[in-house]
Parts: sequence; structure tokens; C-alpha cells
Amino acid sequence: MAVKKSPTKIKAVAKSNKAASKPVAKSVVKSAEKPVKKAAAVTTAKVTSAPTASKTSFMMPSSMTPSKLDAKKLIKPLILLIILGVAYLLKDEVIVASVNGKPITRFALIQSLEQQSASTVLENLTLQMLVQQELKKAGIVVTSEELDQELTKIEEQLSAQGQNLDDLLKAQGLTRAQVKEQLALSKGLEKLLADKVTVSEEEITKYFEDNKEFMGDVKLEDVRADIEAQVRQEKLSTEQQKWFAEISKNADIKYYKFAPSKNL
Repeated sequence: MAVKKSPTKIKAVAKSNKAASKPVAKSVVKSAEKPVKKAAAVTTAKVTSAPTASKTSFMMPSSMTPSKLDAKKLIKPLILLIILGVAYLLKDEVIVASVNGKPITRFALIQSLEQQSASTVLENLTLQMLVQQELKKAGIVVTSEELDQELTKIEEQLSAQGQNLDDLLKAQGLTRAQVKEQLALSKGLEKLLADKVTVSEEEITKYFEDNKEFMGDVKLEDVRADIEAQVRQEKLSTEQQKWFAEISKNADIKYYKFAPSKNL
């Protein structure tokens, strides 16, 4: 049989249970809250201090920045591309021909030309420069009009023979400018040696008689001008050789790689 508790006793037990539970709950809550706050504080401190530590220990020097490292790596390829580009643009200046894909360089061509005709070419260049210096020293000037007149005479002579000046120049690899340069030297020498080159009437007659059989049935008056020009040219050539020999003795000419086969 169940024992009935009185209401008074039930209230008293409830109060005592209530009173006993309050201190326990508060102490548990307080004790539970404190460690959580400390842990949070510790965690916060670690998080906030972590960036400072990483900046100090992993800071990359300014000289080792990625942009500068990349620039250094690009320098050599860039230089190589520039060299290749220049070589491509100048390939015609370096390579003059190819045989089955194998190139013949300009250097090889020059070496071959030096072996074949360098002595003559060097002699002519040396003589040409020496003549230019002497003409300048003597104050000899050949005008553009004089050069044009000489060039016209040459064209007329060639035309009379059925030839064309430009075709002949092209075949020899020359230009009109180069011809004018040579004409300036020859015309200048003609002026310089004019007082030493005279043609007398006796010389013209003698030349006609000596070469009459080669001239055919012609009169002296018909070929007089041609004979005079021919005799004058021969005498001028002789005087030029004498003049060349004289100025060469006084000139300071040095040959470095090789010398002409004969002296000027």
C-alpha cells in the first residue's frame, strides 16, 4: 500500500532540492565559462601575432623580387633574338652564294680575290689616292660640266661603233659615277701636265706616214684631228709614268697585309 506524503513534507523537500541545485548550477556554469574565455583569448593572441611572425621570418629581399628575376632570365634570349634578326637582315652581305645549301661567304670571296688580283687592285688604289692628293695640293679642279662633256664624247664614240655605254658598264660591273671618278683623275692629270704635252706638225705627219698602210686610202687632213689626239694621249701616258715614279719616291706609302708585286 503506497504511503501518501503530506503536502507540507513535499514542499519542504522541493525547497531543499531547489536550494541545493542553485549553487551547483552556478558553479558549473562559471567554471565552464572561465576556461572557454581563456582559450578564446589564447587563440586570439596566436592569430593576431601569427602575421607579424611570418612577415619577419619570410620577407623576400627587394633584389630577389619576381619581376627582377624574370627580367634577368629574359636578357639572354632577347640578345639572341636580336643577333639572329641582324644576321637575317645582313645575310646578303655575309653570304654571296650557296651550292646545294652550303654557303659561300663574302670573306671566302675576298680571300680568293686577294690571291688572284689583290696586288694589282691595291696598286691602283694606292696610285689613285696619291694622284688625288697631288691634284688637291696643286689646286687642280675638274668641274662637273667638264666631266659631262668627256662622258658625252665617250658615248658618241661608242655609238659610232654600234655600242652602248650603259651596256658596257653593266657587263664590267661599273657605274657612271665610277667612270666620272676615273675621268676626274685623268682630266686632272691632263691639266697638271698640259705644259709638258705638246704635239707638233712634224709629229702628226710622221705618225701618218708610219701608219698609212693601216689607215687605208685616206688623206692627212681627214684624220689629222684623230692623229693629234692619239699622239697627245701617247705622250701624256709617257709623262704620267714619269710623274708617278717621281711622286712615289717622295710619298710615304706603307703596305701592311701584303705589298704589290711591283713598286709604283
